Amino acid sequence: MTSGSTQVDPDLSLFEIGAILLRGRRRIAFWTVVGALVALSLVITRPPLYRATVSFAPQGNGASEAGLAGIASQFGVSLSAGNQTLSPEYYAKLLKSNELLSGIAADSFAVPELGKRKVAFGDLVELKSSNPLERRDKSVLQLSQMVSTSVSKATGIIDVTVDTKWRSVSMAIAQALIDGVNDFNQRTRQGQAGAERRFIEGQLALATTDLRTAEDRLEQFLHGNKQYTSSPELSLQRNRLQSEVDQRRQVFNSLTQSYQEVRLREVRDTPVITVVETPFAPGTPEPRGRSKVILLGIMLGGFIGVALVLFSNMIARRRAAHDPAAVDFLQQMAALRGDIGAPWRWITRRGPS
Repeated sequence: MTSGSTQVDPDLSLFEIGAILLRGRRRIAFWTVVGALVALSLVITRPPLYRATVSFAPQGNGASEAGLAGIASQFGVSLSAGNQTLSPEYYAKLLKSNELLSGIAADSFAVPELGKRKVAFGDLVELKSSNPLERRDKSVLQLSQMVSTSVSKATGIIDVTVDTKWRSVSMAIAQALIDGVNDFNQRTRQGQAGAERRFIEGQLALATTDLRTAEDRLEQFLHGNKQYTSSPELSLQRNRLQSEVDQRRQVFNSLTQSYQEVRLREVRDTPVITVVETPFAPGTPEPRGRSKVILLGIMLGGFIGVALVLFSNMIARRRAAHDPAAVDFLQQMAALRGDIGAPWRWITRRGPS
C-alpha cells in the first residue's frame, strides 16, 4: 500500500466475521428470544382500546353582522364584519384546551361494561392522588392523551378520535367534545351579541333624539312659514330640513331592525358547527399490532446479540495482541462489576443475626 493511499485493509474478512457469528449463535439466539419476549410482554400488558370518531365543520354567522358593521361604521365604530367562521385550526386547538377538557375530566360516565354504574373519569383512569387540584390536572392530562385531532386542508373538516378501554366511554367523550364546542361557541357568540345589543341600544337612543330634534325643527319651520313655496330661499331651507329628517329616520329604522336581530342572536341556541359524522365506535377494539411489535423485538434482540458477539471477539483479539487500551478497558469493566456487586456482598455477609 502506498503512503498516499487512503484505502485501509479490513482486519477481518467476511468469512471470519461469518465464523465468529456462527460460533456466537447461541448468544445471538438468546438475545433474539429476549427481544421477542420483551416485545410480547409489552403487547400483552397493553390494554385493548376502542376508538370513537366524530367529524364536524364550522359554520358562519350569517350576513346580518355585515349590516351591523355597516351601521356601526356610520358612528365611527369598527366592528368585525362578514363571515365570522373560526378556522379549523382554532377548533383543533380548542378540542385539546383546558377550557374544554376540564369539564369532561370532572364528569362521571355510565359504563355498561362495568355494570352500567356511573364512574368518575379520574377513577376510570385509576388516578391515585387525593389532592383535588393535582387530581384535576392529571385527569385533564390523561384525557388530552386520549383525544387526537386532525384537520383536512382541502375541506376544512375537523376529525376527532377518542381512545379508551371502553367503547361506551369513547363514544360518550366524543359526544361531550362536540357538545362542549357548541356550548363554548354559543356562550362566546351570545356574549358578543349582548355587547352589540348594548352598543345598539345606546346608538338607538341617540338616533331617536336626533330624529325628534330634526322633526321638531321642520315642524317649527312649517308653522312659521305656511307660504314657503312662493319663496325660493324658504323652499330650499324646507328641503334641507326634510332631507335631514329623512336621513335621521333611515338611520333610526336601520338601528331598530339591527336591534331586533341582535336580540334574537343573543338568545339563539342553534349549533354553530355542522356535524359531518356523528360519534361512532366499532364493536371490536383497535388492533394492537402484535406481529409488528414482536418482529421489531426480534430484530432488536438479534442486533444486540450480533453486536455483543462482534464486540467480545474484538476485545479478545485486542487483548491477545496485548493492546494497552483493551487491557485497560477490561480492567475498568472488572472494577465496575466489583462496584456494582459490593452492596450485595455487604448484605450477604451481614446476613440474619
